[in-house]
Order: sequence, then structure tokens, then C-alpha cells
Amino acid sequence: MGCLQGMEKEMKKQFRDFESAREFVRSLGLKSRKEWQTYYQSGKKPDDIPANPNRDYKKEFKTMGDFLGTGVIATNDRVYRPFKEAREFARSLGLKNREEWNEYCKSMGIPDDIPKVPSQSYKKEWEGVGDWLGTGVIANQDKQYRPFKEAREFVRKLKLKSKEEWKEYCKSGDKPDDIPKVPSQSYKNEFKGSGDWLGNWRIANQDKQYRPFKEAREFVRALNLKNQEAWYAYCKSGNKPDDIPSDPWITYKEWKKR
Repeated sequence: MGCLQGMEKEMKKQFRDFESAREFVRSLGLKSRKEWQTYYQSGKKPDDIPANPNRDYKKEFKTMGDFLGTGVIATNDRVYRPFKEAREFARSLGLKNREEWNEYCKSMGIPDDIPKVPSQSYKKEWEGVGDWLGTGVIANQDKQYRPFKEAREFVRKLKLKSKEEWKEYCKSGDKPDDIPKVPSQSYKNEFKGSGDWLGNWRIANQDKQYRPFKEAREFVRALNLKNQEAWYAYCKSGNKPDDIPSDPWITYKEWKKR
């Protein structure tokens, strides 16, 4: 008898037919897979309703949205509109940038057949958010810039004096789209510093080549400066050679505090 009972436990459970089970589950008013999991783990689920309908109703099961009656379709199961139709819809919204598109996607107004992440769903056709929304704006990584020498020649004609003036120019709206805001990133191999880019020949401190410590010290000692205040005043005077650092205690490992 005990052996027979053990065999019965191992037998496959007999579940309701799919349509009856789905009708029962839909009557529960559950809104998501998570709510379904909470329900069947609560112990309230009848034994003849499977916890994993996708496994036990392989032929009939479509999606959890269909099983629960919500109509929600999992992202990987959705069939989206052809790219051109979807792009036409996106452009009709009048959105200006990626941030506005993301906010729209959160609003629950997006149709199920329009992807929230079109760059993944339309990999072959995708040409950027500017093309998708119809703004014409091109992401920095997708822009085609002028060759370095042509771009530098253009920038030098502006006669900007500093990195700050360059930043202000970039914000002004006058900069052509094929001139990068951050040339150090766009021209990694050719870029030699803002001084070279702007044509004012100023070299950033980290790029300067200084005299060896002993030679620099010999030069400074010849100035006969009496204290640190006198040294600071000399550095501000404009008379200091570029290959003598203003902060030798940082530049030279040989520096010894005295």
C-alpha cells in the first residue's frame, strides 16, 4: 500500500484544461508576473492550476499577459512596426532629445509595437536619436569631423587666447558641427595641447618640459630672491622662463624642504 501511494505522488498532476485555467486566473485580477508568483506562493492556488503555465500548457500558452488577461506582452515576444513606420510615429511626437524620448516611454502612452530602445530593435537601420526623432542632431560619437589640420587652421583664425575663451566660443552656437568641442578626444593622435590647437603656443603645466633640477636651481639662486614671497612675485612678473616651474616642490623629486 505504501509503495502504491509513493507511485501516485510521483505521477504527473492533472491540471484543468488551458482555457478553464486561464479563465480562473484572469478572474483574480492580477497585474504582473510578480503578482502571479506572490499568489501561487501564498498557498491559495488550487492544485489543478499550474504554477508554471508556460511549461504545463506548452502548446496553448502564449504570454503571461494573455494568461493573466492584462494584454501586456514581454519585450522579447513583441513584434514591432517596420523601422520606417516606427520612426515616422516617433517623429510625429515632436520630441527634441533622448531625455524627452525616455520621459515619453515612462508615460505609458507608447504603443506596444513601438520599442522603447529602438537602437536595439532596429540595429541595421538605426542612425541615431537625431534621425529617430527627426531633429537632425547627431550624437558626438557619430559625428564626422574635419581632418585635424583643417580643424586646427579654422580654430587658430579665431584668435582665442585661452581654454576658457574656447569653451565660451563652443557655447555661443557659432561653432560649426564638424569642429569638435573636445579636440583632445576626437584627435587623440594629433592633439598636442590647447596652445597648439588655439595657436597661442601656451603649454599646459603637465605637458611642459622643465630644465633638470640642478640647472633650474642654479638659475633661481642667481636671482638672489630672499624669500617665498619674493619668488611668487617673480613668477607673476612674466619674467620667468617657461622651463622653470612655478612650483618646484611639486615638479622635482629632488626637492628638499629647507
